Amino acid sequence: MMKSIAFSVSSIFLFALCAETVFAQPAGKAIVDNACTTCHGIKKVTDAKKNAAEWEITLDRMIKKGAKVKPQERAAVLQYLKTLNQ
Repeated sequence: MMKSIAFSVSSIFLFALCAETVFAQPAGKAIVDNACTTCHGIKKVTDAKKNAAEWEITLDRMIKKGAKVKPQERAAVLQYLKTLNQ
């Protein structure tokens, strides 16, 4: 009985630890994954070599072309995009 309880507690702890890693993504990543892959693969975004100003120009251009990024999401998206070249 004690082994069963210990195993259950260990399993729950391990699951929680893994879930934290999976869900601890930058806020802008999920938005980028959804908004950018509507028209092209995510690799085009993640492989792009742009500085902060270039990302800002690109994001604004993509929004004008129809990328589904809300005004309140823009800062999070830019923050994530800027981390791609670090």
